[in-house]
Amino acid sequence: MPEATVPVPEPRSRLDGIMAWIKGHERLILLAAVGFQVIFLLAMIGLGLRPLLTGDTIFVRVVPVDPRDPFRGDYVVLSYEFSRVPPEGVEGLPGPYWQREQEWLGRTVYVSLVPEPDGKHWRAEKFSIYQPTSGKYLRGRIVGPGRLEFGIESYYLQEGKGYQYEQAVRNGRLSAEIALTADGQAALRGLWIE
Repeated sequence: MPEATVPVPEPRSRLDGIMAWIKGHERLILLAAVGFQVIFLLAMIGLGLRPLLTGDTIFVRVVPVDPRDPFRGDYVVLSYEFSRVPPEGVEGLPGPYWQREQEWLGRTVYVSLVPEPDGKHWRAEKFSIYQPTSGKYLRGRIVGPGRLEFGIESYYLQEGKGYQYEQAVRNGRLSAEIALTADGQAALRGLWIE
């Protein structure tokens, strides 16, 4: 009598096993994906708000650039005395900027701040690629020919107020209120006409 053959199941591939596991846990995977996206968005918002929530408040003097954009309404593009690389350069970066522009672009620069004699405003004292160990300082980036950005370069205004702020800047009467964290991250709280 011939022996009956029992069909032997083919071994499942590793991919089949993974797909079966995924199929059995679809809800869990979907919840994890949505949860990750929510956490990621909250973290981005939190990082942007961190200076405003935890930072010290300082005032700096503002230099004018441009008061209006027809597509975005009234806003002030702000510049500060520390928005330009000083003639003596930046501690830790080689040679003058104009000779080494490509080496300087994108570099992080720390600007140490000291109080002005009026006791209210702060000004730049030292520019360096080395993070200061004490005191107040701004963390910025070299973005163009001798230009630094700190994330506090524009401020949106109520429609029709741009001219008033432009005049205040031209007369040296505009100050920026900046929230500053211990690691140099800055956020603009507001503008004050003195």
